[in-house]
Amino acid sequence: MADLTHQLHDLVNERVSLETKLQREPGELSDAAAEQYDRQYAQLQRRIAALFREATDDQQRITMMLELMRILENRLVYLHNFIVEATPDNRVLAQLATKFIDSLASQHSTVLTPLEATYYRAVAALYSGDPARARECFTAACESEESDEANDIKYKSFVILGHLSHEERDYARAKDLHDQSMRYSHDANVTAQALALKALNVYALRDYDEALHLFEEALALFDPNQPFFNSYFYRNALLFCGAVYFDRRDYAHAEERYKTVLANVDQNSYDHFDALSHLGRIYYSLGRWDEAATTLEQAVQLHRFNENEYVVDTWFWIARSHLKRNDPAQARGYLEKIAASDVQYEKKPQAVEMLRKVS
Repeated sequence: MADLTHQLHDLVNERVSLETKLQREPGELSDAAAEQYDRQYAQLQRRIAALFREATDDQQRITMMLELMRILENRLVYLHNFIVEATPDNRVLAQLATKFIDSLASQHSTVLTPLEATYYRAVAALYSGDPARARECFTAACESEESDEANDIKYKSFVILGHLSHEERDYARAKDLHDQSMRYSHDANVTAQALALKALNVYALRDYDEALHLFEEALALFDPNQPFFNSYFYRNALLFCGAVYFDRRDYAHAEERYKTVLANVDQNSYDHFDALSHLGRIYYSLGRWDEAATTLEQAVQLHRFNENEYVVDTWFWIARSHLKRNDPAQARGYLEKIAASDVQYEKKPQAVEMLRKVS
């Protein structure tokens, strides 16, 4: 018994330490880092599940199951930014969590408050691939009159409901839900995240003035040196601000935002490629042809993803930059790549005509 208690204590400390580390990540998680966190959480789940099979003490079994449920939530909120995949393993764990909550309810246990039980049912429903049930439970959590001292449950419930509405392209509803979530944000980074979420829906509704205002308001609040900083929403706010400024030909502010992205993301990430590509377009628009060509070429050289329309479009801008530099030989190589590409690209006929002229 004592050994089992000691092992459980160590596992709880590992979970808390992992959660704290994840919350305090200063920048974008690389694919490798995200996979490492996933592996660590999966290992914790397996070790706790193994202890659960050995345990005979009810209190220990309750503690273990609560830890498994917290891991589900940690991955949802801090690692996957409210997006979950209903894998077979996730479904099994979600079923165990739901069964546990049902058991506590039948025993009139006070281990979970009614609000906590409702919230964890909703999280489990997401992991089991039942968004309708998840929506029902999250809505019940939002409408609960029960006290939520830390405001975490109601904040996250409104946020996830908003995400579900966003996925269904009901942007007005999502905006309203994310707006309501701000009543329960308890510090600057949480408020910044709520503002960024609301701004995404406002942007989708094409109200670019309000979206820009909300994104900038969020950026003013984000603090990477404080808990609950979310690098995912931070860099999204930067990228969307850059896009709005670029469309308005406010190149100075656009350049500033894209350079901040470069300083905060892994150079092998898509966001790094995106920011470099836009910087190249800014320099092209400003008539700085050499900088445009260099920056755009750097973007495609660092690119580690499958060939797509955006990559092909970047080739097109590189070719145009070299033509402006009076270097048709350099442009020809990129135009030939566009002509040979199987990717559907609306400017391909224009590229082929440009290639004909420089051949």
